Amino acid sequence: MEERKNYKIRLTPEARSDIAEIKKYILTTFKYRETAEDFSKKMKHSISKLSPFSEAYAKTGLSIQNFEVYYKPYSTYLIFFVVQEDKVIVIRILKDRMYWQPIIKRIRCIE
Repeated sequence: MEERKNYKIRLTPEARSDIAEIKKYILTTFKYRETAEDFSKKMKHSISKLSPFSEAYAKTGLSIQNFEVYYKPYSTYLIFFVVQEDKVIVIRILKDRMYWQPIIKRIRCIE
C-alpha cells in the first residue's frame, strides 16, 4: 500500500497565469462572471486534491530537472505538476486538446 504523504501545493507563475487567462477567456467570450469565478474555484479545488497521492497520477514520460512530470485531468484541461520531496509544484494548466508535449519540453527550470 502506498504511503500517505501530505504535500505542500505550490503553483508556478505560469500556472497562475494559465488559470487567469482561462477565466478571462470565459468572461470575455461568454460574458458570465459567475461561470468564470466558478471555473477558477473548481480548478483550485481540483489542484488542492493533488495531495496526498500525487504520484498515483499518470506520468507524461517527460522530466524537468530530473523530476518526473505528472498530469491530472480536470474537465477539459490537464494539470501538469512535479513532486519535489514534500511539495507538489503545478507547472502548467493546458487544454487537453492542445499539443502540450512541446510546451512542457520547453520548461527547463522550476521556481
